[in-house]
Amino acid sequence: MSFFSELISRYIKELEDLKVKLNIEAESRIRQRAQEALSKYTEQITNVQSQVTLERERILYEAVVEARRRTAELSEQIVEAVINDVYDYVDKNRSSDDYIKFLEKALERAKEYIGPDATIYASPKDKNAVTALMRKLGMRGEVRDGDMRGGLLAESLDGSIKMDLTIESLIASSREELKRIIYSKL
Repeated sequence: MSFFSELISRYIKELEDLKVKLNIEAESRIRQRAQEALSKYTEQITNVQSQVTLERERILYEAVVEARRRTAELSEQIVEAVINDVYDYVDKNRSSDDYIKFLEKALERAKEYIGPDATIYASPKDKNAVTALMRKLGMRGEVRDGDMRGGLLAESLDGSIKMDLTIESLIASSREELKRIIYSKL
């Protein structure tokens, strides 16, 4: 081989070695950049997944709170509807045996607690029935008009003892129990 051929062969070999070296270096840099990009995007994906999870939990929490609020509102509406139905029922059935027995038992309790002499406050719609029941039970006193939907208020003649036996007070004392029953059914 001639000097030029050797020189050319050597340069070709150096160029081939350089080409291999550059390919290895380029491949290494590409892998490094790919790994950096993958790490960066993996971190971003993890952050996005965390944000999505937090947002999902926030939405679920808000939905649960809203559902409970609506259930409570619905429960309250049902309680009010039941109470109004009771008032309507009492108003429509004032002359029924059951309502008259209710008034009679209320007067009996008043007589036991206050005595036979009492002032009774009743709805103007119940005044005649209460007067007749007082005579039947041997009670003395006056029946006055009261602002109530049903039942009665009893008071000792001197005003020192009072008993609230109105439909309103009975419902008020049972309201929480009524709410609990209705809420358990929703």
